[in-house]
Amino acid sequence: MANSMTLIQCTALALAAFAGGLAFGVSGFAYGVVASLFLHHAFAPREVVFLVVGGGTLLNLAFLPRFWKQVNLPGAVPYIVGATFGLPIGLVLLTLLQPVWVRGFTSALILAYCFVALSRQGRAPLRLAPVNGHIADVGIGLGGGIVGGVAGLGPLLPSVWYGLRGLNKLQARGLTQPFGLFVQGAMLIWFLASGAMEPRSVLHLATAAPLTFLGAWMGARLFDSVSTAAFQRIILGLSMLGAAALLLRQLVQSLTA
Repeated sequence: MANSMTLIQCTALALAAFAGGLAFGVSGFAYGVVASLFLHHAFAPREVVFLVVGGGTLLNLAFLPRFWKQVNLPGAVPYIVGATFGLPIGLVLLTLLQPVWVRGFTSALILAYCFVALSRQGRAPLRLAPVNGHIADVGIGLGGGIVGGVAGLGPLLPSVWYGLRGLNKLQARGLTQPFGLFVQGAMLIWFLASGAMEPRSVLHLATAAPLTFLGAWMGARLFDSVSTAAFQRIILGLSMLGAAALLLRQLVQSLTA
């Protein structure tokens, strides 16, 4: 990896890139969920968010041609509208919160997501009237924008919502692609335009890209050939273990500080 990184940072970045890419390939959104679990052990929270949204943007662009027929831009508009208002709130919180709170928030959010996703498997989908559904979609997009600004995990809340609404994996992917590209792309532009990131952070992102794409390619093959539900359970289990370890680390550091 880059010369400016320590061995721990090199290892964390490599694992985050490959594992995050693998998760994205099979799910279409979980790059940040998996990658952040490794990155938070070696990088400052703001750089973690940058690496997560940068990797997510690259993957969304790379996979857009493959899932172009499934992209449902009209359906994604309510989520994007909500995220437009949520992103600035999240970015302000990112600049105000202490690193320990950002890491704690990220790990707690991932744990909550995993529990909800596991508990909803096999249940009947949530049915709403069209108007109420659109209002709820905007609210979910708002929450996704806030979460995206704080932790770089913008697509996380909508992905849970898609499952609650009973969307299949292609329908969910058709909404996740445009939403993730908007939220993470907008954040990446903000990071680069505002000068919030040092050049070395951009170099870290570029260095990790080959492993990210390799993992995503392998994940995409699993998406086609393996039960998505079964593989999602594996991702959820590993994410829960990683999030619990990160949360425990923050608690120990807080108690010993």
